[in-house]
Amino acid sequence: MEPSLRKEMQIRARIESIFNKRLEDFATRQEYDDYLEEREDIIFNLVEGLEVKEMEAKVDNYRRLNADSIIKNEALRAEELRQRVAAAEEGAGQAGVSGTAAAFKEGTDAEPHQGMEYTAALPEMAAAALTAGVAPVPLGPAGTDGNFQAAAGQPTGDAWLAMALSSGWTQDMPKKKALEQAFGSVLVF
Repeated sequence: MEPSLRKEMQIRARIESIFNKRLEDFATRQEYDDYLEEREDIIFNLVEGLEVKEMEAKVDNYRRLNADSIIKNEALRAEELRQRVAAAEEGAGQAGVSGTAAAFKEGTDAEPHQGMEYTAALPEMAAAALTAGVAPVPLGPAGTDGNFQAAAGQPTGDAWLAMALSSGWTQDMPKKKALEQAFGSVLVF
């Protein structure tokens, strides 16, 4: 990712977490639009390096004056995210074949474009994870020496195989999973 894009994303996330009022917090739509325009002006000026001291002072002043509403709106946002993730996990078992494929499966005639409303739970859960701000955890260094032998205290390949087999894993599981995913994603028109 380009450094300028990374900088803009960081600034945008920081400012949007402070200027986080919702449409319901305003009497009219015009007031809300003015609020959003002010927020975007601040983001633009900070990204472009224009009037940085004034913009930072404006952000700090807003943060001090609206600390209660910022916390309240952040809590509401977190609760909505929790509900979306719960709904996505709940619907994960229901996601899959819909519309045309289901109609053909039942033996009925399907209308054109009936199955175009594909419902997948994974993108919703992935989006929820992205908005949650959870950073990926980097892997540690590889536990091998120069000859690619396992370091002391780490399980060897045979130990991993024994653990996998004792947990119920079989060698044909990856193949079955790949076939299941491949046929589960086929769209029938």
